[in-house]
Amino acid sequence: MSPLHLTRLPKKQQRLRQTLERVSQTIPADRRFTEPEINAYLRPIYADYALLRRELIDYQFLARTADGTAYWRTPERTA
Repeated sequence: MSPLHLTRLPKKQQRLRQTLERVSQTIPADRRFTEPEINAYLRPIYADYALLRRELIDYQFLARTADGTAYWRTPERTA
């Protein structure tokens, strides 16, 4: 896979979901991350990496602890 870089997030929900799924696949699934560590994965992909992180959480591609100290990739869903 080539490196992923977004200039904007799609507006249509289906396309956004597909994009977020692709982004989530760049994050290792076998460990937990601190906020700076997850940001390090997202920063090269999209300038507003905080928005990208929130969207990944909202669409349940990432999960986090209630206090935001740990993030992890959720298991892939089957359709």
